[in-house]
Amino acid sequence: MEKTVAWESGGGYITLTYTGIGNAPISVKSDANESFSDRQQYVSIATTKGSPQKAVDLLVKQKGKTYPSGTVFNYSYTGTVQEVTLPPGRYKLQCWGAQGGNSYSYSGTGSKGGYSEGEITLTEVTTLYIFVGGKGGNGSSTSLVNGGWNGGGGSVGRSSYNSGNTYGISYPACGGGATDIALVTSGMSYSGGRTNRTSASLLSRFIVAGGGAGGSARYTEVTGSSTSYNRISSGSVPYYYQSGVYYLYRYQAGMLQGGKKYRFLISGDDYEVSYVSYYEGSTNMGNLGTTFTAPNGNYTYILYVRNKTDSASIYSYTLDEVIETTSTDTSSGSSISSQQGGGTSGRGTSPGTQSSGGGEFGLGKNQSTTNYRYASGAGGGGWYGGGSSSSDSSTSQINSSGGGSGFVNIAANAGYRPSGYTGLQLDSGSTQDGSTSFPSPSGGNETGHSGNGYARITVL
Repeated sequence: MEKTVAWESGGGYITLTYTGIGNAPISVKSDANESFSDRQQYVSIATTKGSPQKAVDLLVKQKGKTYPSGTVFNYSYTGTVQEVTLPPGRYKLQCWGAQGGNSYSYSGTGSKGGYSEGEITLTEVTTLYIFVGGKGGNGSSTSLVNGGWNGGGGSVGRSSYNSGNTYGISYPACGGGATDIALVTSGMSYSGGRTNRTSASLLSRFIVAGGGAGGSARYTEVTGSSTSYNRISSGSVPYYYQSGVYYLYRYQAGMLQGGKKYRFLISGDDYEVSYVSYYEGSTNMGNLGTTFTAPNGNYTYILYVRNKTDSASIYSYTLDEVIETTSTDTSSGSSISSQQGGGTSGRGTSPGTQSSGGGEFGLGKNQSTTNYRYASGAGGGGWYGGGSSSSDSSTSQINSSGGGSGFVNIAANAGYRPSGYTGLQLDSGSTQDGSTSFPSPSGGNETGHSGNGYARITVL
């Protein structure tokens, strides 16, 4: 005979097989316990035929679900919150932050993400939420591009400025997202270029690997001009005095070419050039300055001068063609990828640290400027996010972003817990920035983490 009853907790069924009641053997089978808690339940069986009829109450016990030592849970980037429920036990936690984005032009490479690891003892069944950071996007327009998922700063992708003889344009990219494990989940919609995560969720993070800052690159044009002179004629000349004004020389029609620029000079301190007139036949067509662009046409030109003392002699004159030359010098450069995320302080000019950052708690700073020549990439996400910067004068500003900081909530870091903090405390742990060597998710070691973030939980 066989009897099947449902477990009252943990799911599945109990199946009892027996041939009688009393001393007859009874076999018991059960579906797997999907709960992490032990369970027990009485099952009653009884004979219904024959004499005497007997009944037996059996107490069926089953251990809760466990994971054997060495079981590994891996979490790649999905752009969604992932979760796992774990039974009491000891676990190793590992997080890799995401890389910042690359510049749209001139090969500015995003800085790499950092790494954090630690060990924790869970004393009760606990659900953890895993936020795996996304690589920062490559900027491509003057619209704000969303930053890497989980706190990476967004970027306009292009910023330019044109003033005087200098033109510059920068191509800042987005910051990479942090990777962390928390006790509280959150919606993760984008708002203003960054993921909009709740304060409660950010305050429940207990291990964080910072994301790298976005890369940047710049192109600059500096336009310069120079002037030279080509001597057309010179010498001593007769002059004619008329109503207090002398004219020195008559250039016959066709001697000066329309559209070209000329300069008349005269030697001697007692005379100064007054003006130049041009004639068509005997008709005065107008007066020009002594440096002038010849009108198009077949004109005669006369240079007039004024005698300062009414007693000096004119010595000589020169007529030069004025040649103006314009040249443009160009240069370009890219960020040097030294704004890595992770560590107690992310790297860069304005990194996130354990207690503050160029960005905000959990959020890298956006790069929103569109009117500066030299703009850095956006900040990386992290415990505190990294910052960004811009300038019209310093090309090094393309390196002035920061990676987000890492954090491991161990006893030694209690002073960095903000007000309202709810995260679990780890038994041990450390965090490294992306300029150092640490374990790679795929095996071996890597210096800084490239691409999207990653997380791993291992049963110890």
